[in-house]
Amino acid sequence: MFNKLLKTTAIALFCASSLTATLAEARQMRVSSFEPAQGFYSAKILQPWIDKVNAKLSDGTEFKLYPGSILGAPPAQADLLKAGVADVALVVPTYTPGVFPLTGVVEVPGIVGNGAEGADILNTLFEDGSLAGEYTDYKVIALFTTPSYRFFMASDPVTEPSQLSGLKLRSPSKFGSELFDMVGASGVGLPAPQVYEGLERGVVSGAVWVMDAYRTFRLNEVAPNITTTGFIASPMAILMNKATYDSLSDADKAVIDEMSGRATAEWIASVVDTTDAEIEKSFRENGKVNFVDLDDAGQAAWDEAFAGAAQAWVKGQPDADAAATTLERAKEIAGE
Repeated sequence: MFNKLLKTTAIALFCASSLTATLAEARQMRVSSFEPAQGFYSAKILQPWIDKVNAKLSDGTEFKLYPGSILGAPPAQADLLKAGVADVALVVPTYTPGVFPLTGVVEVPGIVGNGAEGADILNTLFEDGSLAGEYTDYKVIALFTTPSYRFFMASDPVTEPSQLSGLKLRSPSKFGSELFDMVGASGVGLPAPQVYEGLERGVVSGAVWVMDAYRTFRLNEVAPNITTTGFIASPMAILMNKATYDSLSDADKAVIDEMSGRATAEWIASVVDTTDAEIEKSFRENGKVNFVDLDDAGQAAWDEAFAGAAQAWVKGQPDADAAATTLERAKEIAGE
């Protein structure tokens, strides 16, 4: 009887220790998004990526989306990763000046037209080592960009850059505000949810942004004029805490590797560009939004107005020599 009891106890202890080990190995990793769950990047990029990865990870290991800035505000995303508050995050590199300086090369007007071009530029720069120093603290899931921004104007349509003189415009970044200075306009920093109200109340006369934001925030109601000149593009990144990645099993690391890099960035770019085109088509067909489409002469005037942008970007970087080299390489990749 005593031996039977010992045997039963030993089996119970073994099962308990096995369960404890299994629970220790099981983990839920946090994916941070500053957008709401229904936002473009949350719904169309992050959640599909999570679903694809989770289907391949080992049992008990999964990612979960934490949208709506639950874990932290938009400018804090990179720091959340370093601190381990988030395991993966959607990061806008230009929200943290000085941390990813060379990644901001895509903000120079004329470098990026659409998401496919932006993804190619950033991934080539990363692959050849030009940006490697900026991401040593992270596992890079994807580097990509928005399409080039358009001008959304509240009152009169804008056909030439001189018409921006004296206006206040919602700016996407510090460098964006510097560019506005070149044409006599002033940049105003407004969080995305406040742009509608800012336009409605005349705090700003216009905003530069992309079509998915135009639809998401119903800017057609307050800014019915769109000038299609390409302005800047914003760099974007999905990054992973390096310690989290290193702690995974080799099999799970392989899954992350498979779902990272250029191929993932190209998939994101295709979703970005397709969505941008679909939204534009919808608004054009609706007929309630006025699109200002520039001919070659009209575009030349905008190009001339921002001709000093490249030099200004280089001058504003902590390492001007590295910035100049990165800019020339980006132009080469872009085919300029």
